Amino acid sequence: MNETFEVRLTLTRDKPNSMSFEDTYSGLERIWYKFEASADGNVTLWANADGFEHLARFFFKMARSGKSLGYHSHQTAEFGGTPLSKPEVTITLAEPPAGFFGP
Repeated sequence: MNETFEVRLTLTRDKPNSMSFEDTYSGLERIWYKFEASADGNVTLWANADGFEHLARFFFKMARSGKSLGYHSHQTAEFGGTPLSKPEVTITLAEPPAGFFGP
């Protein structure tokens, strides 16, 4: 059996069509992540520990704070790199496609 650890996290409940990011950065010092897409459509995500935690908090807020379907956020493909520039990643809350049967 794998060891377990507990996560305690308090995030603000944003409005359905807006999001405040301050709490997703709280206590993190060196947030870095980078998304990259290949010509074949493969997507790779690199991140340091703080970058993964920031993204986890971001996704928890998207999942749990009552966002409207279609709510989306535009992020630079590399966070923490300088200078911040294009390309960008758009993250959208959506229903699964027709015919999707989850686990």
